[in-house]
Amino acid sequence: MQPKVIFFDLGGVVCQFLPQRRLDALGEVCGLTANQVESVLYASGLIERWDLGPDSSAEIHRTVTARLGYRGGLATPQELWCRAFEPDPQVLQLVDGLRPLRTALLTDNDYLLLDALPRVLPQVESRFDALLFSCKLGVTKPNPLIFTRALDLMGSTPDEAVFIDDKAENVAAAQELGMTAIQFGRAARLGAALDGFLAL
Repeated sequence: MQPKVIFFDLGGVVCQFLPQRRLDALGEVCGLTANQVESVLYASGLIERWDLGPDSSAEIHRTVTARLGYRGGLATPQELWCRAFEPDPQVLQLVDGLRPLRTALLTDNDYLLLDALPRVLPQVESRFDALLFSCKLGVTKPNPLIFTRALDLMGSTPDEAVFIDDKAENVAAAQELGMTAIQFGRAARLGAALDGFLAL
């Protein structure tokens, strides 16, 4: 069966994921080292918590203010969050070529990034029919619930979907549900793989 929806991971597929850029930028505006920022946000488990969605953008902003000493509005942290993502123009071109199939981002990320995407990375946001973030779905990959919830939202069954991710464990989890899944390496190989599925 030819797929009806293609799910793309964000960091590591649609964009290069460069978290050090976020850490450096946050450190600069907060008067901290990147290591200090990493300890507060990542080592503490805050990022993992936010990816599951209990905190809104405003609540994340309040925590960044309290924990990092940030003094400023919400727009700057949103922009700095996006610094970790560098869009891959070759992958975006592949996404454009999939029409009229439906496409969706399926990513482990928080509301701060979700709310920032249309303003800071419109070249990414505008390419997709749906932005399916773990913070909205209440679960992160590779938990199978994230795939079933994403499929329900897109009105698709596993055999009608293709999932693309850079992590082997996420690809394996999608395959166990009956989805076609591709581990991303390079845009050229992804293009060849998609051409093969779409030709069926």
